[in-house]
Amino acid sequence: MKASDLILESQSSLLLKGPFGHGKTLAAATFAKDGPIWISYWDKKKPVELFHFFHNIIKRPKLLDNIEYDVYTSHNANEYLNKLFALARDCRYFAIINDSVTNMTSGAVNWSLGFRDTKKLKDKDKIMPEFDEYKIETSLVTQALDICKALPCHIIWTCHPVPSIKIEGSGSSIKVTKANPIVTYGSKVAGIVPGNFSEIYHFSKESTWDSVIGKQFIRYRFSTEALGDDFAKSNLGLKGEYDITDKLFYEVWKEQVVKLREELKNAAVEAEKQKQIINPFDNQSIQKTPQWKV
Repeated sequence: MKASDLILESQSSLLLKGPFGHGKTLAAATFAKDGPIWISYWDKKKPVELFHFFHNIIKRPKLLDNIEYDVYTSHNANEYLNKLFALARDCRYFAIINDSVTNMTSGAVNWSLGFRDTKKLKDKDKIMPEFDEYKIETSLVTQALDICKALPCHIIWTCHPVPSIKIEGSGSSIKVTKANPIVTYGSKVAGIVPGNFSEIYHFSKESTWDSVIGKQFIRYRFSTEALGDDFAKSNLGLKGEYDITDKLFYEVWKEQVVKLREELKNAAVEAEKQKQIINPFDNQSIQKTPQWKV
């Protein structure tokens, strides 16, 4: 495979991060505009937010026909991996979405607790995760990421940074800092997940009050650049913050990606022109003068 054959918007991997209620699930679901998508849903009983968004906000209810979903909890966490194995053999989706890895990790840990031999354990020890539970959490996530790399579609995972405190050192040298891991339990997964995505976008929302008409407005945005603890990146080259209020995230994203592709194409054409100006002759047709030895 040649890097020159890469297509920017082909099979991208996106990690959408931000607090609950900031539009990540809705943004991911807008990929349904260009084909069928599948959502592995860990956050609530069912993705009811999709119905309201597509019916009442953007008024595109037909797109719901392109969305399939399965709900996963601590009772069937293993079934998520089985589904991915099936998709590895036959994937007909335009995009698959894992919503969210934060609740997925807690589901994996709680699922693994069900295999404990609790006969000799005290009550409090029956529900306290140990090293084996964290290993299962890590294994589930890393296997899922590995399978996703091989799937011929867009891969989108969401996550919710969880406010916590990180304590380092001891005694007089103890250091307490604020942390926002994207998982609920082990620390390994929080470090592994981001490195598997080429695009990491941080979602935010802003509430403003219009005193003239007496109405509140909420604007939704995503950023491709890190701001303090809110890490983000774009290997595609997207820069800055984008407003997606009452818009399809996918349309905004694709427009920018296509624009970047055109800019790169034009830059390559211009570079070739400059090359021809510097050396207007075809190197293949230049006859070299023999260098005779004396």
